[in-house]
Amino acid sequence: MGFLVDETIGSKTLLIQRDGYVIRLEYNEEYVIVHLRDIDKFTKEIFQDMLIQLEDWSDFLRAMGHTYLWAAVPKDNIKIKRLLGGLKFQFVSHSDDLTVYRHEV
Repeated sequence: MGFLVDETIGSKTLLIQRDGYVIRLEYNEEYVIVHLRDIDKFTKEIFQDMLIQLEDWSDFLRAMGHTYLWAAVPKDNIKIKRLLGGLKFQFVSHSDDLTVYRHEV
């Protein structure tokens, strides 16, 4: 697992590198967004890894006063849609070439 923090105007970014995927976690005081561009393949191991991370992040986000974890993913990526559905993310809207989801923490 690798981490990289990058500060941009108004938010910070944390890159999380795992086997099979890379997550860019964008955050500030108002929101936390998971940017997931692609996954190598949708496997049971990747799903279980994401489920554990989601549980850990949810505990942390609740403690920080957040209600939702947001996800912005490519519109046409079926593997990511299946993954987010399995993780109980709910569709919110489309924005340009992205689909936006949220997960209640």
